Amino acid sequence: MKRLILEVVLLIALAAAGPYVWYLHNKVGADTEKVETMTTRGQEAEKKLEEATQALEQAQREVEPLRLQAQQLQALRASLESGVSLKDLEAVYTKEKSLSPERHLGLGVLRLLTTGQADAATVDSLKKAMTASDWGSRKQVICAAQNALVFGGQKFEVMAECKPQVAAPAAPEPTEKKAGG
Repeated sequence: MKRLILEVVLLIALAAAGPYVWYLHNKVGADTEKVETMTTRGQEAEKKLEEATQALEQAQREVEPLRLQAQQLQALRASLESGVSLKDLEAVYTKEKSLSPERHLGLGVLRLLTTGQADAATVDSLKKAMTASDWGSRKQVICAAQNALVFGGQKFEVMAECKPQVAAPAAPEPTEKKAGG
C-alpha cells in the first residue's frame, strides 16, 4: 500500500512538473532571444560610437588650423585697435584722385579690423572695391571683398568661386602597380 501511495504521489508530481518544465523551457527560449537582440543592438551601437568618434577626431583635426587663424586674427585686430594705422592710410589716400580696387579693398579690410562691423565707411569701401573690379583680372579682389563683407556682418551672397575653402588634410594616394611587359 505504501508503494501504491508513493507511485500515485510521484505520478501527480510528474503531472504537475511537466507543464512547469514546459513553461520554463519557453521562458528560457524567449529570454535567449531577448539577449541575442540586445547583443546585436549593443554591437550596432558600438559601431556607431566608433564612427562618431572617428568623425569627431576628423573634425578636431580640421578645426585646429581655424583655431590658429582665429588667434592670428585676434592678434592682428589687437594691434590695429588704436586706429593710428587706419588714420595714416586714409591720410595718404586722400591725396589721390581715384583708388585702385586693391586699395579700396585694403582700406575696407583695415577699417573692418580697426572699427568693426558697424562702420558704414567699411561697407562703402568694400563695395567700391567690387564695383571697380572686372571679373577676369580681379577675381581675387572681388572674392576678398565679398568674404570681408560677410565677415563684417553684412548679409551678402558670396559667389561659389569665392567661398572660403577649408583645407582638408591630404589623403594618401593609393599606389598602383604598373604592369610591365
